[in-house]
Amino acid sequence: MTQLLIRTPSRLHFGLLGWGPHCPRQFGGVGLMIDTPGIELTVELAEDWQAEGRLADRALRVAERLVTAGVDLPPARIVIHHAPDEHVGLGVGTQLSLGVARLLLRLAGHHEPSAATLAELCGRGLRSGVGLHGFARGGLIVDGGRRTDDGIPPLLAHLDFPPEWKVLVILPGPHGGLHGSAEVQAFAQLPPTPEDVADRLCRLVLLGLLPAVLERDLPTFGAALAELQERVGRCFAPAQGGIFARPELAAIIQGLEAEGLHGAGQSSWGPTLYAFSNESDGRRAQILDTICDRFHLPEGSAFWTSVSERGAVVSAGRS
Repeated sequence: MTQLLIRTPSRLHFGLLGWGPHCPRQFGGVGLMIDTPGIELTVELAEDWQAEGRLADRALRVAERLVTAGVDLPPARIVIHHAPDEHVGLGVGTQLSLGVARLLLRLAGHHEPSAATLAELCGRGLRSGVGLHGFARGGLIVDGGRRTDDGIPPLLAHLDFPPEWKVLVILPGPHGGLHGSAEVQAFAQLPPTPEDVADRLCRLVLLGLLPAVLERDLPTFGAALAELQERVGRCFAPAQGGIFARPELAAIIQGLEAEGLHGAGQSSWGPTLYAFSNESDGRRAQILDTICDRFHLPEGSAFWTSVSERGAVVSAGRS
């Protein structure tokens, strides 16, 4: 029996670039795709629709949405072998939805759809396009936001990340970031991004982050990202109570900076945190131990990972 497997990356979102009536395009954003924790799932033909594992209900809703949209799909068994928690800043909803849709369409013999087509079928990319473009490509992504209420945010830039730059990811738990109706309400109540702030954010991306990646200049990359995080955080402070989602997150970020890490920040609404290093494996292990001890982080909640170089990968299923 044919079985297909997909492994998707996870998404770190560094920040949106602007919203409000003065912005010719709404939102826009910059972020990065990372290998771990990622999502792994399989699909195979079945007599009726089935789903197992974490987020099984969400996977079935994706299938139902496709069928309701008129996509010809045979019943399938969907098994989610690994997935992180939802609503923690890792883009789980988008990666899972696109992964399920891509496998179901391939299992049914449909032509390989673009990431934009998958996003439209699944109802993703309503604000950020980082996750949907990163699903297809991996690496560092900049999207151009939305000009109208319809369509998918276009991909403006995609860069491979220096392989020697490793990413420290911290999942402090237990509370997730805003999502669903609460997120919609938060955006409705947030004041527009001041024009000078939106201009500065775009400058930080275009003349800070992107050339620093190309030139493998981690300190410059980190400085630009830290400033971007601070400015974006101030814009979101009315909704999340400060530059970061919780006071203890700000303390952890200060601890990361004290250890010499670069570009420490919060992904999306949090609470996932990240920072970057190009030091040796041994030094990174020391940093990890220090941070876990200092902030009493549970085992497995902090880890080093690499940047996803390919995005989602489809292969034959498990034997």
